[in-house]
Amino acid sequence: MWPLDPPAFSARSTWEACTKLSRDTVGNDGLGTKLRAAAGTAEEAAETFRAAAQSRTLHNLQDHRFKIDGIPAKRVADIVYGSGMIKGPGRDVYDALMDAPEDELCPLCRHSDVTQLDHVMPKATFPALCVAPENLVPVCSSCNHIKNDRAPKNAEDVLLHPYFEHAGTATWLDAELATSALDAGRLTYFVNPPPDWDGTFTARLRRQFTFLELGRRYSVKANQTLKGIHHHLVAQLRSGREAAVRTHLTDMATSHLAADPNGWAGVAYRTWAANDEFCQGRFW
Repeated sequence: MWPLDPPAFSARSTWEACTKLSRDTVGNDGLGTKLRAAAGTAEEAAETFRAAAQSRTLHNLQDHRFKIDGIPAKRVADIVYGSGMIKGPGRDVYDALMDAPEDELCPLCRHSDVTQLDHVMPKATFPALCVAPENLVPVCSSCNHIKNDRAPKNAEDVLLHPYFEHAGTATWLDAELATSALDAGRLTYFVNPPPDWDGTFTARLRRQFTFLELGRRYSVKANQTLKGIHHHLVAQLRSGREAAVRTHLTDMATSHLAADPNGWAGVAYRTWAANDEFCQGRFW
C-alpha cells in the first residue's frame, strides 16, 4: 500500500545472470541450455505481467502462459531463483531489491522490517516470473507468510503493487478508542477512505487491510506505545492537566503524520489527542 521505486534491472538480464552457471549434464537432458534459451520467454512474461499490474488486472493472468517449456515449474524456481538468484550470480539483484525501502519497512504494511522477497505472482505456478524484478517485492516475514503462494482470483483480490500503485497521500487510515474501561486507550484501526475514491480501489484496500491483519497488528503496536509513554502522560496530567496531555499528543501526531499520513503511530496519537476522556486521564 506504500510506494517503492520500480527496479532498474531488466527481466532478461536478470534471467541471464541467474542461469549463466546452469550446466548441462548427462542426466539432465541439456537443462542448462534450455534455461538459458528461455530468456526471451522470461522477458515476454515480464512484459505481460507489467501490463497487467499497471492496468490492475493481475487476476486475469493465466498460469499456463508463464511456464518454461519442457521443465517442471518447481525445478525452474529451484534452479533459477534458488540457486541462480539467492545463492548464485543473481544475488546482486536480490540484495538491491531488498535494500530498496529507505526505512527498511515493508511496503505492504509499514509495520515490520523487510526480511524477504515476495513473488507477487507465485513462482510455483508462474515460473517464468520467478526472477522478474517487478514480480519481486521486499516484504516482512509476516506479510509474506500470510500471502504465501496466493494469486488473486478477482479484481478486488489484487493486492496493491508497490512498484505501480499505492494509496497515495490521502488520509485513509483511522482508529477509534475502545469503550470498555478495562481497555482504556486501546485502539481499533479501520480503513476510512476519501468519498471520491474509486469503489474497486477502496474494496481492494479494505481487502488488503483485512487479509494482512493490519488492524490487529497496528493495535498491538499502539498498545505497546501507550505503555511506553504512560509515565510521561501521567506527569503531564499532574503538571498541566488536560491541556498539557492534549498538546503533547497533538505535537506527536503532527510529527508522525507529516512523515506518513497513514502511519499507525500518527493515527494513534491523533485519535488519543482528539478524545476528551483520554486527555483527562482515561489512560490511567
